Amino acid sequence: MGKEMRNEIDLDCFLVAKDLVFMMGEYDRYGRLCARIIKGKKSHLVNRTCVQILNDSLNCIGYDLKGAIKGARSILGNRNMCPVMVNPYQIICLFPIKSPQKEDCIWFNPDHIVKTKAYGNKTLIELSNNQSILVDSKLYSFNNKLQIANQLKQISSQRGNQPTSMNLHLTRKKGHQFSKDKTGRYNFNELDEKIA
Repeated sequence: MGKEMRNEIDLDCFLVAKDLVFMMGEYDRYGRLCARIIKGKKSHLVNRTCVQILNDSLNCIGYDLKGAIKGARSILGNRNMCPVMVNPYQIICLFPIKSPQKEDCIWFNPDHIVKTKAYGNKTLIELSNNQSILVDSKLYSFNNKLQIANQLKQISSQRGNQPTSMNLHLTRKKGHQFSKDKTGRYNFNELDEKIA
């Protein structure tokens, strides 16, 4: 592979990490849909689509994109263009600004958005890497998506840090022990509620 080719396609695989600022679809010189990744102040063209990268990243920790979207919708309600927890352990969330099926969809990491401002019918987004990007989205619409992504992160983080009912059962005092009576049946009826 020549030097020129290595510059165009830097990577054949990529997993989403905390330093991902955003990613978007871009065609390479051979007409293949790839993903342009902005990671810190560096840019990479990856020989995978954005949706494939999301799925690869989720598969790496035992999940998949379909399940992540379903989980996000169960928390946020049934919405289109739902944000996704790409790594719930590291609390990495990405949100699309248009349908993920569209080739030019941009996926943003809300942690790297410093400021947004209207620029006509578009939104100028200042990023944590001291760069900015102008997107085809009205300010209100973009900020709403950003807020929903932050809400998903917050709820997921709170739920992940709360003790589960399993932990509560493991730490409580010893209660009733189920045992068989003379007829060979378990004594579940001792727990039955009395009906008045």
